[in-house]
Amino acid sequence: MKVLLRAVLFFDALLDLLLGVLLLMSPFTTLYAALQLPQPQPALFGQLLGVALIGLAWLLWHATVNGQMTVTVARTAGYVNLASALLILSWMIFLELPLEGAGKVWLPVLVVMLGFFALVQIPAAKRVRNRERQLKAERELQQAGPEADDARKQSGAVRQPQTSQYPDNGASRSSRRRPATARARK
Repeated sequence: MKVLLRAVLFFDALLDLLLGVLLLMSPFTTLYAALQLPQPQPALFGQLLGVALIGLAWLLWHATVNGQMTVTVARTAGYVNLASALLILSWMIFLELPLEGAGKVWLPVLVVMLGFFALVQIPAAKRVRNRERQLKAERELQQAGPEADDARKQSGAVRQPQTSQYPDNGASRSSRRRPATARARK
């Protein structure tokens, strides 16, 4: 499962890198006209988003290589991708984003890709995290070994099984203290 998660992080990093480079070129109106995409206005905001996406791509790449970062970055990137897909979809449907020609294909494809990444990253990150916790607990039990069991038995930390259905700490039924009302009747 972690291999799948790392592969998805790698492709997500590539997509974010490409989108970041495209947004860095937001002052070039001819590029956006050729791709038939709406140009970010003002271009400064598009460039700032491009820098942020390139930074996110760098982080995703490092999470692909560094196993300790994989789960946390995948979970976070999954929620970012989900929010981005929903935001683009709401702009396309409710706010009537001016799209023409190929732009009507590019943005829905982007929404589908971001949604796919989110639907893989979020549950896979949870499964990998749970599996890693389980493996860590098993390793700790194995490292503790039989010496830890002996030490716990000697210190009395191991709970003795209860033989009676009444939890009276080994005292017999007759030696238990009766309520005051029962003693008064005798």
